[in-house]
Amino acid sequence: MRRAVAAAGWLVLAAGCEQPRTELVARVDSEVAWGAGATVQSVTLTVRRGGPAGPLRSDRTTALGTGGDRRSLPLVVGILPGDDTDTPVWIEALGCGDPNGCTPTTAVVAQRAVVRFTRGQTEEVPLLLASACVGGTCGSDERCGEGGRCEPATRATVRPFDGVDAGMVADVVSDAGGMDLGTVADAPMTDSGSPLDRNDLGAPVDVPAPDVLGTDSAPLPDATVSCPTTFANCDGVSANGCEVDTQSNSAHCSACGRVCPSGQSCDAGVCVALSCPMGMRLIPAGMFQMGAAGATHGVQLSAFCMDVTEVTVGAYATCAACSAPGRTMHCNWGVADRENHPANCVDWDQARAFCQSREGELPTEAQWEYAARGTDGRTYPWGNDAPTGQLCWNRDSPTSSTCPVRSSPSGDSAFGISDMAGNVWEWTADYFGSYTGSADSYVLNPTGPDSGTIRVLRGGSWSFASISFVQTSHRNRDVLPMYRDGSVGFRCVHRPL
Repeated sequence: MRRAVAAAGWLVLAAGCEQPRTELVARVDSEVAWGAGATVQSVTLTVRRGGPAGPLRSDRTTALGTGGDRRSLPLVVGILPGDDTDTPVWIEALGCGDPNGCTPTTAVVAQRAVVRFTRGQTEEVPLLLASACVGGTCGSDERCGEGGRCEPATRATVRPFDGVDAGMVADVVSDAGGMDLGTVADAPMTDSGSPLDRNDLGAPVDVPAPDVLGTDSAPLPDATVSCPTTFANCDGVSANGCEVDTQSNSAHCSACGRVCPSGQSCDAGVCVALSCPMGMRLIPAGMFQMGAAGATHGVQLSAFCMDVTEVTVGAYATCAACSAPGRTMHCNWGVADRENHPANCVDWDQARAFCQSREGELPTEAQWEYAARGTDGRTYPWGNDAPTGQLCWNRDSPTSSTCPVRSSPSGDSAFGISDMAGNVWEWTADYFGSYTGSADSYVLNPTGPDSGTIRVLRGGSWSFASISFVQTSHRNRDVLPMYRDGSVGFRCVHRPL
């Protein structure tokens, strides 16, 4: 049982006695090491009405640790329904490796829930940032379940709320007027257990404005960047004069305020239910700077599906129409116990033929680089730190052959794609050529030149030890399309289903 206390603009929850009310209480805890300097340094909690594409109610970041405005876990946040008790609530908790928050694509670990209010009852929704979920990339309408498996977010646990521990201050998301009432920062307690009004301490009340960027919004370029014509000023004007990509933002799909139904995403301005074939992962539509530092150009991509792993020997063997790979030194084809190793010693035509047999294609360079580096411009798929064991290569962990796919999960990209550095070079669809566009403009779904002699390889391989080869922006332009070698393999992309 609890009572609500209003204090100079704050609405907080404290232990006490009151009649039960219609309310949800999100309780975020972590099995992963948390606090200042730890694996999880802050929690970003987002609440939407209806689903992952529904209207935003709250988007806040809480720094974890001790001292100042930092909080301890569990983090408790109350969610009030206002006049709408029937519409479900979508809650996302992101464990961030930075004290200033993160996005779904940069989070260390995530947990989600889609739950409903029960009239006249206060119920708790546990959101555990579990160790098994680190590095996982479940969909925005999925939660990370037992053993790290993705399952519908509607399976989240809801249980009776037992109250707030003495001395614990909870935040509240209220729907009054659609406003988030802000974040309470460790208010001291009176003898009665009620938070003091901050004005009693001689400090002004500071209610931070909520961040209204949706979770599927592409990161905005800086003030010098001109945005694509598909952008619109839906949520206000930013420094660069644009806010929302109406071709990929599910809260403003094709027009400001046009919200895609729960379970659907905005693709090319149309609300569609996006899913991927087995073994692939959805790479959401977005924007990024492609290329090496000092020579980048803006790219805007539609959503696509990509193989989580490089195509394996076992997978390649299922293609009856595909010609056999090479069988020279270091080739995996026909070698015992290599079914889960990459299908190497294939030329460009063989790789493309396999992808097309599954109604897919080889990735363009832009698709490959975006899947490898994410939206934050990382130097390596796992981040900006130099390799320390995140890949199969012939340097820190010398090897005489390929490794089984997914042998180095700590090297996965922000989108959960494995082995994008090391193991085998990967064929892309593009001929080599100079990039088009510039850093201050964005090209939609670019491809390479229409003709040429070199097809670009990406990602480095087990047989190389150059650190530059495994960087996300590196382009190998040294081989012809008929090249077959133990260091070369591939993976496929597919249009969303």
